Amino acid sequence: MSNLLGQSLGRYHILEQLGEGGMATVYKAYDTRLETDVAVKVIRTENLAPSVLERSLKRFEREAKALARLTHPNIVKVTDYGEYEGKPYLVMEYLPGGTLKQKLGKPLEWQEALHILLPIARALDFAHRQSMIHRDVKPSNILITADGEPMLTDFGIAKILDLEETQDLTGTSAAVGTPEYMAPEQVTAKTVDHRADIYALGVVLYEMVTGRKPFIADTPMAVLIKHATESLPRPSQFAVNLPEVVEKLLIKAMAKKPDDRYQTMNEMAVAWQSARESKGQIQAPAEKSAPAIEQGRRKKRLETLFFMGDDVLIKNEQGRRKKRLETATIEETLDTADDEETLGTVDQSVFEEEEIKKPRVTKSEKVDKNQRIITLASGVKMAFMRVPAGEFIMGSPKGEGYADEHPRHKVRLDEYWMGKTPVTNLQYQAFVKATGFTPPAHWKRTIIPLGKEQHPVTYVSWQEVQAFCDWISQVSGKRIRLPTEAEWEKAARGTDGRTYPWGNQKPDHQLCNYWKFFSAGTTPVGQFSPQGDSPYGCVDMAGNVWEWSADWYDENYYANSSSIDPKGPASGKYHTLRGGSWNDNFNFVRTSNRYVGVPDYWYNLGLGFRCSQSFP
Repeated sequence: MSNLLGQSLGRYHILEQLGEGGMATVYKAYDTRLETDVAVKVIRTENLAPSVLERSLKRFEREAKALARLTHPNIVKVTDYGEYEGKPYLVMEYLPGGTLKQKLGKPLEWQEALHILLPIARALDFAHRQSMIHRDVKPSNILITADGEPMLTDFGIAKILDLEETQDLTGTSAAVGTPEYMAPEQVTAKTVDHRADIYALGVVLYEMVTGRKPFIADTPMAVLIKHATESLPRPSQFAVNLPEVVEKLLIKAMAKKPDDRYQTMNEMAVAWQSARESKGQIQAPAEKSAPAIEQGRRKKRLETLFFMGDDVLIKNEQGRRKKRLETATIEETLDTADDEETLGTVDQSVFEEEEIKKPRVTKSEKVDKNQRIITLASGVKMAFMRVPAGEFIMGSPKGEGYADEHPRHKVRLDEYWMGKTPVTNLQYQAFVKATGFTPPAHWKRTIIPLGKEQHPVTYVSWQEVQAFCDWISQVSGKRIRLPTEAEWEKAARGTDGRTYPWGNQKPDHQLCNYWKFFSAGTTPVGQFSPQGDSPYGCVDMAGNVWEWSADWYDENYYANSSSIDPKGPASGKYHTLRGGSWNDNFNFVRTSNRYVGVPDYWYNLGLGFRCSQSFP
């Protein structure tokens, strides 16, 4: 490739070369229009046959546009694309913090390794749900920001070049992937799916905790053959203090056969999260996916709840639930940190079967003009904070945030009430006990994990949240529902357009539970009150758990949405999530940040919700 230093690719003036690989050369450049530094990745085409090059250039624009739509806080954003002297190029954010590769060379603590890679796993899960596969996950493609945040780059370069159709591993293997991180099927199979990325991220974790790659040889082909044929060297050979559960995570992620691995990136991330929370003391997840088992049960229960009358539901479910409680054994779940001895310290009287009956309707208790209390059950209440009618600024200013947060615009809302806290385990338990509804997967039957009563409920899908809202509406005689995106954002930021609920100061350990300080899981609601509260007194609107909203997701919705009480798109594939979680960075916990989840998606320890209430 000719030296481009000092030349201009359209409005991008090349300043220096940052790196070079088998697929592309990366330059630092200056955007003369926006007056900012960018990274320009010029795709290498010199080794492609003329017929392949012609196909590649034809599909480049389509694939580049798809990459530009891949908006995730842990994926380096593609902002532009073009072609220079027959060579396609992509323009991306410039991140000067270096790469994960520069941190390697000696073993890292496994907790630190998981801490770095979990955001990458979530980014890959997001991309996989958009039907995009990375194909070249490796440490040099994980950039580190100045704040220490991991960012995944080089998404889909192989697909852009159509290289899956031109794999000549005898001399150009570096052009189709990196042999040290390639799954066996990338050598032996004609088709490769998202599970190759699961394998590759497993290799990265292996290298981080052991200080070495699992397979080493003199030639790229020899490395590939080892991946396909040789047994995985046990990680504990090289990291003597590695917990057995972490070793099992690696063995499963790097299974030779794709069917023997984690089947989704999210399934693997859940297992990693569980290992971190328990400090490596729990058993690895069973071979059969817990989410797959539980999801079927939940779907059936949801259908029952929505299509049967409440009296019939409770009467029929009462007998079945009693029988289940009498005969059930303790099932292995995603969170098995509570053993029988710790469960024995719980006051079991609160779980007696006689309490399962149709809840009485209780009127709201008005505390003052800005707060309202609803009684769910004996000793279990829920507070709502008043959000006055009026305008606020929604979205992010130009040059800040992500594409789906633009354009920034004014929205007027009627008065409403927003839940003071995310719904807690104790509040959700009142619902489970009253209806016989299936509890979250990490509970032991209807028993909340010890000490987690005031933590936000997690592992709940959008459909299950709707069922909870229907029930609490009956309990209170009020219309209780999920907030719209606009309602959530106003309750979080008020009317002055602040970046975080407390203001524009970046998060710290006094303001919210986010990844930099509380990486082991959720915290009790209100732990960061009042300093982390929103202008209306709502707590935990930054971090702790993601919160479902009522709206369907549309990346371009802000450009066409109503300025008065917007309700979101009429339909869609995903529902929006707001607020970020304990495992997310400062970008995720901004008041304007938007994320997505499919309605039946529940298997995430950082996924919860809060309720809202229409006025009066």
